[in-house]
Amino acid sequence: MNIRQIQEARELYGIEGWGNGYFGINDQGHVVANPTGEEHISVSLPEVIEEVRKKGLTAPIIIRFPQIIEGQLQRMHSSFKTAISDNAFKGRHMGVFPFKVNQRREFIDAIVESGRKVAYGLEVGSKTEFIAALGYKLQDDALFVCNGFKDAEFIELGFIAKAMGKNVVMVVEGPDELEMIIARTAHYKECPDIGLRVRLYSKGSGKWEKSSGEQSKFGLTTTEVIHSLQILERANLKEKLAMLHFHIGSQITEIKRFKGALKEAARVYAKVIKTGFQPCYLNIGGGVGVDYDGSKTSFESSANYTLQEFANDAVYVLMGVCDNEGVPHPTIVTESGRVIAAYHSVVVTNIREVQGADVNIDADTILDLEHVDPSAHKALNELRYIVNNMTRKNYVEYYHDSIVYQEELFTLFNLGYLQLKDRAVAEELYYRICRKALYFSGFERHPSEEFEGLQKVMVSKYLANFSIFQSIPDSWSINQLFPVMPLSRHDEKPNLKATIVDITCDSDGCLTTFIDRSDTKTVLELHPPSDSPYYIGFFLVGAYQESLANEHNLFGAIHEVEVHTSPDGEWEITKTTEGDLIDELLISRNYDMEKITTAYGDQLDEAVAAGRLTQEVRKQLYDKLIVCTKGYPYLSEE
Repeated sequence: MNIRQIQEARELYGIEGWGNGYFGINDQGHVVANPTGEEHISVSLPEVIEEVRKKGLTAPIIIRFPQIIEGQLQRMHSSFKTAISDNAFKGRHMGVFPFKVNQRREFIDAIVESGRKVAYGLEVGSKTEFIAALGYKLQDDALFVCNGFKDAEFIELGFIAKAMGKNVVMVVEGPDELEMIIARTAHYKECPDIGLRVRLYSKGSGKWEKSSGEQSKFGLTTTEVIHSLQILERANLKEKLAMLHFHIGSQITEIKRFKGALKEAARVYAKVIKTGFQPCYLNIGGGVGVDYDGSKTSFESSANYTLQEFANDAVYVLMGVCDNEGVPHPTIVTESGRVIAAYHSVVVTNIREVQGADVNIDADTILDLEHVDPSAHKALNELRYIVNNMTRKNYVEYYHDSIVYQEELFTLFNLGYLQLKDRAVAEELYYRICRKALYFSGFERHPSEEFEGLQKVMVSKYLANFSIFQSIPDSWSINQLFPVMPLSRHDEKPNLKATIVDITCDSDGCLTTFIDRSDTKTVLELHPPSDSPYYIGFFLVGAYQESLANEHNLFGAIHEVEVHTSPDGEWEITKTTEGDLIDELLISRNYDMEKITTAYGDQLDEAVAAGRLTQEVRKQLYDKLIVCTKGYPYLSEE
C-alpha cells in the first residue's frame, strides 16, 4: 500500500473536486463510488467490473447508481428548504425533471420513484416525451410541465392529462398556442393550468450563453406577453394563468449572471400580478451547473457556486423584489436536469492497446539498434551516438542535430537509397531521442515552446474499446470535458502521457483535452500496459449523453448494470441490461435480416458448387455468421 502515491493520484485526477462526495480512491488504489454520499458505504468499481464479467457481460459498460439520483434530488430540495426557512420566505419550492436530459426508461423510473418523497414532477418538450411521461403516476401535487412548441394534438394531450388527474401546466410559447388551448376548452370539463414563457433580456453564462437573451429561440416578447394576457381576459380564463416561466440556458457557470436574470424575472412576475392576474408559480428554469473539472470557477466546464448558494440567491433575490413590489411570494419551480443526472452513471471500458509506447514490441531485438553497423549510412550511426550520449547539458543541441539526420534519412528513403529496415531503425532511434529530450526538458523551470509542442506529438495513444460518438458525444460535438481516469493501480505512479482514441473508423474519435484544476491539459497520465486488463472510467456522463448518442459505425447502446448499496455497506448488482446487438442495429437501419442470412447461404452454396468448400465446412461457416449477427458490436476482451 502506497498511501502517498494514492493521495497524489487523488490530486492528479482531481477526484475530490469533481466527485461531489460520490467518488473517491480507496487505500487499495481502486476508484470507489459512494452512492449515498457516505464515505463508509463504498463500492469498488474494479470489483463491480469483475462481477459483471462473471455475468457474461464485457466492456464497454455503463455502471448506474440510482441512489445518486435520489441523493441529488434530496440535495436540491434540501437546499431550497434551508434557504426558504433561513429567509422566512412565504412560498415553497417544487422541482420538475426535464425529460430531454435523459429519456432512458430506467433513469426516469428512478427519478419518479426517488421524487415521491419530495413531490418531484416531470417536464416534457415533445409529444413523444409527453406520451412516455403520461404513463407515470406522480404525487397528486407534483407538477407536469409541458414546454416546447405545440400543435393541436400536443395541446389535446394536455387536456387528456388534466382529465387523468395530472397537475398539468401548459406553458405557452406563442399566442397561437393560447388560441388553440381556448378552442379546446369547449370540449373538456376542465382546462389545464396555463403558463407563459417570457423572454428575458438578461443572458446566461458559459457555453450556452448565446441561447438566451433577446435572441433566444423560446419565449414571448413583452408585447406578446401583454397580448396573451388580453386573450386570457377576453376568454374569461384569467384564473387559469398559473405560471410564468423563465430560462437562461444550460450549465450556467457564473452565479452573478443568474442573479441578474432572476431579478428581471421577478420584476416581470410582480408587474403581471399588478395587472390583476394571480400566477402562483415562478418557474426559473434549469441551468444549474455541474463542476466537471472540480475547479469551482466560472470556466465553461465548471460552476463558481454550490447548490446551496444557488438556492440562497434565488430565494433572496425573489423575496427582495416581491417585497419591494408588495406582491405575494411565489412557489419557486426549478427544471434543473444536468445537476440531477450527471453523477449517477459511469462509462467503463478496457484499453485494447497502446500506440507509441516502448512496451509494444521489442524493437532492440527486431532491429538490432545497439549494434553500430560500419556499412550503414553515417546519419544512422550519428542517431545511435546521440541516443547513447545525450545528457541534460547537451540535449537541446543533440535534439536539433537528430532532426537534421532524420530528415536526411527520410529524403534518402524517398529517393530509393535506403532499405525499409534502415527507415525503421531511423524512426525508432529518433523516437528515443525525442523521449530523452522531453525527459531532460522536464527539469527546466520554464520548458521552451519547442519541447511543449514536442510533448503533444509524442504522447501515447490508448485505444479504448468504445465509441465516443455513442457514449460521450458531447466531447466530440461541443468539446465538453468529462473526468477520465483509470479505475485501479493508483498505488503506482502513472508514467505515460496519453490521449484516448476510440475504435470507430473516424479520426474525430479521440480525446485530446482533459480536466485540470488550473486549466485544461492535452494529455492524461496513465499507467503502462501490463498482463492484467486496464479499465478506464468516464465520469459524470448521466446527462444528455444517452439522448444525444449516435450509432456511428453502427456501434450501439452499451451494456448497463445498476448497483445498490445497503446501510451495512454491502452492495449488489440489482439489474443488468444488454446493449444493442448487431442484428438489432441493422434492423434499425432498415436491413432485412432474413434476406441477409439467406444471401449468406446462397453465396456459401455457390462456394460449395465451385468446389471451394465442403458441405461440412459450409455449415460451420454459416453457423459462425449467424452467431456474429447476434453478437456485441464492440471488441471482445479475449
